Amino acid sequence: MIVLTVVAAIPAGKLSPHSIKPLTPYMLYFIAVMIWAMSVTIKFSDLSLTFKKGKLIGCGLLTNFIFLPFLCYALAVALMSQYPLYAAGFILMGTVPCAGMNVVWTGLLKGDVALALLLGALTMVLGIVTIPWLTVILAGVYATVDILGMLNILLSVLIIPIALGMITRSILQKASRQSAEHYLPAFPPIAAIMAMILMFIMVAVNIPTIPVTGDILLVLLVPPLVLFPIAFGGVYIFCNRILRCAERETVAIVYSSGMKHLPLAMGVAFVSLGQQAALPIAVAAVFQTLNASLFYRIFQSRPRSASGCTSEPSIGSKARPAPAGLGLGKQA
Repeated sequence: MIVLTVVAAIPAGKLSPHSIKPLTPYMLYFIAVMIWAMSVTIKFSDLSLTFKKGKLIGCGLLTNFIFLPFLCYALAVALMSQYPLYAAGFILMGTVPCAGMNVVWTGLLKGDVALALLLGALTMVLGIVTIPWLTVILAGVYATVDILGMLNILLSVLIIPIALGMITRSILQKASRQSAEHYLPAFPPIAAIMAMILMFIMVAVNIPTIPVTGDILLVLLVPPLVLFPIAFGGVYIFCNRILRCAERETVAIVYSSGMKHLPLAMGVAFVSLGQQAALPIAVAAVFQTLNASLFYRIFQSRPRSASGCTSEPSIGSKARPAPAGLGLGKQA
């Protein structure tokens, strides 16, 4: 779906960019609906488990908010400095929370789904603080970052939608004799549709602005081509080989770190940094999905290790497929 969306957006942007540009003022609403729908599927009460699995959670937060942002920063400095807005958007991409698809990939590989859910919820909450501050620190040299303005945007697209998602889940739980889990499959498609609309707008409105120069393919294609294999492989080595985490735990942390919430990054970049800052994120979405599929095949072919990061049993110790109502559907 991501590849098809990008392919459809390119000719639309070439042939009729002015018909798509009027949609840009509504982007924050699309993001808010997407986050709301995703938040309904997250059981935020599970955040209490954070204290029981401190080492695993600490590893996931370290890779999410230290390793990935600084890796994006290094690639931006090395390959994108000639295009400051592209560099700023690429760096911002590394600061956002993990995507809901982390749960789906983890479940397919029989990884620790509950750990993936916990990291998804925790990074979403912490993203309210980490996105603006890490962007200021790392991308401030490339673009003017209005930290108060960005916090105001995050209030609209993260804090309020997350709160409404929690309220919606609570209402569903109380209004039905069945568990709220019964209704959860209805929400990921909503989030996925909003994500695809955002990606279509981002690519279409940016196509006319891409400069026709010999190095533009290098600038837009090489950084994500390098980023995701290093991100997935680096997190795997750190968790499995250095910390000696079990394969199930490693899978959850790898996908919770390497799968970034790119629709959110695109929207925040577009509104906060400018239209062009969102383009490298839209391009990266294609590589992120392809890389996730590649590592899925690699993980499938590997034997499972029994050792773990701690002597405690894994969160959600029984392997199970990803619940249909969890994650962000086809989100990048």
